[in-house]
Amino acid sequence: MCRQGGRIASALGFKDQLFRPMGPHPLADTFGMGAAVIMLQQSLAPGKYDKCMQFASVRKFRSAFSNVYHVTAEGQEAMVLAKDVRKMTVTKCPTYGEFFERFMRGMHKRMGEITRPDRAISLDIMLELQRMLEMEWLNHDNDLAVAMEASFYLVAFCCALRGEEVPLADLHGTLKYWEEGEVGNIKHVVIPLLGRFKGETGESYHLLCAAAVTDHGLEPRKWIGRLIQLLQNSGVRNGPLFRSPQGQRLRANHFEPNFISRLEYIQEMKSELIVSNVDVGEEYGVSRSFRRGATSEAVNNGVKPDVIDANNRWRKMNQAGASRPALNMREHYTDVRLTLKHRLIFSQAL
Repeated sequence: MCRQGGRIASALGFKDQLFRPMGPHPLADTFGMGAAVIMLQQSLAPGKYDKCMQFASVRKFRSAFSNVYHVTAEGQEAMVLAKDVRKMTVTKCPTYGEFFERFMRGMHKRMGEITRPDRAISLDIMLELQRMLEMEWLNHDNDLAVAMEASFYLVAFCCALRGEEVPLADLHGTLKYWEEGEVGNIKHVVIPLLGRFKGETGESYHLLCAAAVTDHGLEPRKWIGRLIQLLQNSGVRNGPLFRSPQGQRLRANHFEPNFISRLEYIQEMKSELIVSNVDVGEEYGVSRSFRRGATSEAVNNGVKPDVIDANNRWRKMNQAGASRPALNMREHYTDVRLTLKHRLIFSQAL
């Protein structure tokens, strides 16, 4: 097409004025060629699930490169701010140029992606996990580790949380609203999460509610009650609900080994729940298995899509925008209490 345009321009006598000069370019890497070469070399390294690394892993170098660039003197040149928290940044970073954008698109298309989402946990598996943990509790009364593990599974499933969100549960907030969960005809448990959440800015909190006993027999209130009673007996009333003996907040991967071990036992003893050809260690995980399973079971049990969306907070930031009200925890609970019946539909159906 360019040649055709050049021929027409030549016939009309302005070929030399049609295209701008393509050089000379400075004797420096202004296109991000160095970063591109490094990413191509990284893509040849062995991956976790395939013989080579995946695009999602390789592209992290672009973020690292741009982060380093923007703390240099050259990277601090100009910034234009728009309304609220939105901003437009003027940058000369090579990895944000047109060449590098095209390179990234081409690399992604050629490499593709292998995704391995966590397999969903079914209600039957959750009930079996609860039964196993109940037997251990009866055999080893006052076992803090058992109460904490069971509470983690039930909070993750009944509130459809990502694994990394569950350890944000706050002990002080849980105790604050514990008795109110017994008031009235709707028995429930309030689970305050304090910390940083995906898609949100800064430290925040969410008051989540779960039915005390679900329609299929899950008992989050009983297990959380056991956990907070053991913590209170030890003189602990503040800080994270899921904590180490030193009082530090546990990470979700702390529960992963026991979770996988229990699923492998269920697979061995009850193959109708987890078929024998499933690689439990590869296909299940605390990161997404509970959230995906709870959402699927809610759909199976006739929960309306708007209720599922509200529970999972998928559209929270889009709906709130920049006008999200700043409420303290007590005011927020007042709002939660007014809509409690609607909020408990999700967990009650499980």
